[in-house]
Amino acid sequence: MSYLEAILLGLVQAFTEFLPVSSSGHLVLTQAWWGEHEVDALFNVLLHTATTVAVLLYFRREIAEIVVGLFGSAGKTPPFAGFEAKTVWLIVVANVPTALLGLVVKVFFEDHVSTVPFVSSMLLITGGLLWLERGRDPKRKMSEMTLTDALVIGVAQGVAVLPGLSRSGLTIVTAMMLGLDRLLAVKFSLLISIPAILGATLLEALDVNSVAGLSFGPYLSGMVVAALAGYGAVHLILVLVDRKHFFRFAFYLWPVGLFGLLSHWFGR
Repeated sequence: MSYLEAILLGLVQAFTEFLPVSSSGHLVLTQAWWGEHEVDALFNVLLHTATTVAVLLYFRREIAEIVVGLFGSAGKTPPFAGFEAKTVWLIVVANVPTALLGLVVKVFFEDHVSTVPFVSSMLLITGGLLWLERGRDPKRKMSEMTLTDALVIGVAQGVAVLPGLSRSGLTIVTAMMLGLDRLLAVKFSLLISIPAILGATLLEALDVNSVAGLSFGPYLSGMVVAALAGYGAVHLILVLVDRKHFFRFAFYLWPVGLFGLLSHWFGR
């Protein structure tokens, strides 16, 4: 792998991981249209690790306050200030259905859903869900968030294992449709992504066979780029949700999904 390839893959991974466009869906379409070889397991693990680091760094203050708050000292950063223990509990609860659904899809459906027609259809559905978010101004705060809310958002995150469905798109829109405040919706979505991404990364790590003979320069470059771009992508998604522009990603997803279907139907 060259340095340029590693850097480009790092950029793609970072932005598709957090922006509501589906990283797994883009991987399937890229491989189908341009005949790209699958990225090796080690590089996948390193890129996912880098994007997880990006989330941890961006929310370092919130995470530190949540940890300290477990021992009785309330934080000051919204929307979790004063509800640290509740936040941890809800993050754990949300990731239970995520883990179960993720394992079911990986074991029983992975080979059947990684096709151009399926991915293209899911991209169209993701765009439709994002469109439903436009104009919403939900008001429920952390004090009103319930166990049921966390479970429903966790189910959305689990379903988003299907390529073409965006994890961030589904969880944020689901949270807002449940009436949760925009800031709470996006921050909770990004925080519950940490254990979800780490869990997926551990599964990918099992596929790593050997690192002998690899040139780690490009791998390290890709990691650094993915971490920096991921940090920027996290900030961008917070800004877009706050300014009520999140639904505009539908204008990207619909043409891509439609082109995918048309290319499959008429490109043979």
